[in-house]
Amino acid sequence: MRQRILRVLPKMAFIVILLVLCFAGMRSEPVPQVFENQDKLHHWAGFFCLTMSAFLAFPQTRLIWLLVLPLVGSMLIELEQSLMPLRTASLGDMVANALGVLCGMVVIFTWRGYQAMKLEARSPMDIVER
Repeated sequence: MRQRILRVLPKMAFIVILLVLCFAGMRSEPVPQVFENQDKLHHWAGFFCLTMSAFLAFPQTRLIWLLVLPLVGSMLIELEQSLMPLRTASLGDMVANALGVLCGMVVIFTWRGYQAMKLEARSPMDIVER
């Protein structure tokens, strides 16, 4: 039962993050800002979290899809915003989205490299004993 919950949690987190991004991106009015360019921080953090949660939820997914799909999604959200009367599409928002995805990919590549180094560091006897 515990194993099943641990497998489902990353998928649930991914779905929640995806829904929050879609809801925030498709609101008729932008989120009020406390400081200048606060929305860029939201864009970066949202797409960083989306990329990381996708990796954790679907670890067997090819990395190219973890790069391409969030980028395409961010462009679609910006396109949709350009069609709304109180919203505008922004190149700055797209750059912030892309930076969030790219930062997520850097963390993923670093994690995979660390895991590979950890696996290589095991002695052959450790592998045989298991």
